[in-house]
Amino acid sequence: MSFSSDVKAELCALPIGKPCCQRAELCACLLFGGDADEGGITLRAERDDVFKRVCVLLKRALGCAERQTAPEIRAPLSLLDALGVSMDGADAAIDEELFASDCCKRAFLRGAFLMAGTVSDPAKNYRIELFAYNSTLAALASEMLEGFGLSPSSAVRKNYYVIYLEDHESVCDSLTVMGAQRAMMAMADMQVEKDVANRENRRGNCFAANLDKTYAASARQCAAIDALAASGRLESLPEELKAVAYARAENPELSLTELAAAAGVGRSALNRRLAKLVKLANS
Repeated sequence: MSFSSDVKAELCALPIGKPCCQRAELCACLLFGGDADEGGITLRAERDDVFKRVCVLLKRALGCAERQTAPEIRAPLSLLDALGVSMDGADAAIDEELFASDCCKRAFLRGAFLMAGTVSDPAKNYRIELFAYNSTLAALASEMLEGFGLSPSSAVRKNYYVIYLEDHESVCDSLTVMGAQRAMMAMADMQVEKDVANRENRRGNCFAANLDKTYAASARQCAAIDALAASGRLESLPEELKAVAYARAENPELSLTELAAAAGVGRSALNRRLAKLVKLANS
């Protein structure tokens, strides 16, 4: 299953909650996933667990025990009135008492995500989205997310209003708000693994870059020593320079620190003498 499916499965397995939260979650399911006409409301739940949860919400929140046949759920328009929702064409007015507490706001966002939400695979990128049929619902969802300290963005995509968050911390926080704790922890663990891999990658790149510098410096020094020897000047140099020249020529693969230890001189002194050899060869 996708990460988004895992999140929805976790949310569907949560306890139904208090009566006030049941009404808030059911309201979101109907508004974000339902289609209202004169004959009533039709809600299509593609997932079995979402279908079962909505049926339970209908029964517990409003006492609707009518048998439903998956994947569609049919309900009378009076159901919206019972929830405190009035429809005006495609727009909706919702009684604010339905979201009097934070737990009800969390339940509403959970229902909205179950019906019209998606979250990307955190192994690829971080993005969670809610799709709303109208601007009123989009504004309401954004306002609720902002109430939990989040800063959602919005866009219009085809016939939908899209509310989205797209950074690791915000996506984790939104999952926590809805109650998907396991998914949030999985994301956090994945981020730790990414950070460790990135650090190792940077360390490897740094090591490779240092090796390149070492080999390049050694090549310049060996070329200078060969030039001095070819011109007959090497043997006329002071003993300390000749000793360093012979040590480098015999050990071109060693780093400066390793060569200093092999030659029995300090690293700074070795560096100065090698630089002197290169300068003499170029003069």
